[in-house]
Amino acid sequence: MDENESIEFKEKYTENIYKEIISFLNTKSGTIYIGYDDNGNLIGLDNYKEIEEKISNGIKTNISPDARIFISVNIEKLEDKSYITIKVSKGVDIYYLKDKGILKGTYLRTGSCSIPATEETIKQMIIKNSSLSFETSISYNQDLTFNYTKKIFDESNINIESENIKENLHITSDKKYTNLGLLLSDQNPFTFKLAVYQSKEKENFLDRKEFSGSILEIYDNLIEYLKINTATYGLINTSVREDIEEYPEFILREVVLNSLIHRDYSTLTSNIINLYKNEGIELISYGSLYGNITIDDILAGLSTTRNPYLQSILMRLKRVEALGSGLRRVNSYYEKLGLNFEIKALPSTFVVELPRITLNTVKSPDEDVNLIINFVEKNGSITRKDAENLIQKEKTTTATILNKLVENKVLVKVGNGPSTRYEKY
Repeated sequence: MDENESIEFKEKYTENIYKEIISFLNTKSGTIYIGYDDNGNLIGLDNYKEIEEKISNGIKTNISPDARIFISVNIEKLEDKSYITIKVSKGVDIYYLKDKGILKGTYLRTGSCSIPATEETIKQMIIKNSSLSFETSISYNQDLTFNYTKKIFDESNINIESENIKENLHITSDKKYTNLGLLLSDQNPFTFKLAVYQSKEKENFLDRKEFSGSILEIYDNLIEYLKINTATYGLINTSVREDIEEYPEFILREVVLNSLIHRDYSTLTSNIINLYKNEGIELISYGSLYGNITIDDILAGLSTTRNPYLQSILMRLKRVEALGSGLRRVNSYYEKLGLNFEIKALPSTFVVELPRITLNTVKSPDEDVNLIINFVEKNGSITRKDAENLIQKEKTTTATILNKLVENKVLVKVGNGPSTRYEKY
């Protein structure tokens, strides 16, 4: 084994190691071996644990932007000698020494050497890197398992173990796992942190939880937690009982999915949910708006995504219903209740704030019943879809109201399937 464009040997740790890491990040994936001489002979390290810790900390403090997601530092052993490997995947940005800045601290790999990038080269890199995708870059971690994802894919009759399917879905590229594969794997390093408080003053801390694993597992477990830990009210009168949720499930699913699909995964950090028992829910995603769109564009139904292949997979799995309509639909729902749904696009984060729904903010089921009856009297009949649009309720809630009206002999059900309609009894 000789030094080349993808292999570098170091007898011992020095601060120059970060130049080598940066050169691989900017040029081509490679591996640095610490504890080998220049001829590729294993020498070994005595203080390997101390060196491993120093490198891991140094990657975080010396390299900008955050490149930890593309780097794996491991202690290995051969012939009773310990050494360290630093495996570096090509990044999706321009990386440089933090204390020198981008113009003086950017390095490239040429043959077996790491050299400073010229100003003109950096300009060209900026143009080229603007089109790189995090999703399709090769993952730094190739030792991945997909236990949870396989279960979900099986439910949709998609064989995740098929090489052709993995390539077509961009989970692999040339039989190597991509970062999209990393996100779907059980080893996904991106987590979702949740904190529960009594109010936005954060004086009374109630619970803390971190959701990890595959993106799909995080989504499912987070939704389940929120459903269990938020209230459902029952409105009862002589006509019908209706369950009113503090946070309707379709809204929770939409905003959590939005947070997972559209976040910037090039930096290793967690998304955050703050659940304020007295007031509402706040979701904070890393990465601001993508694609030169505005909040007004989003609420008008325009959709862009920095992770199109992740979004495509979630659509295949029927987690995403329709492009561009999610947050607009959420906003419309709260507007009808007279509540303020807020979206904030900050320089590095995207924030969604859901107001808490209480019994005082929802109308009586009688109002929905009267709307349906009046519609039938005027038009002769009504379909479930017409009723959904009329009272602005979910399919399940609308069906419950219609069935109760049939049970109470106010309406009669005519026909079956999509052509079903309800007429005056």
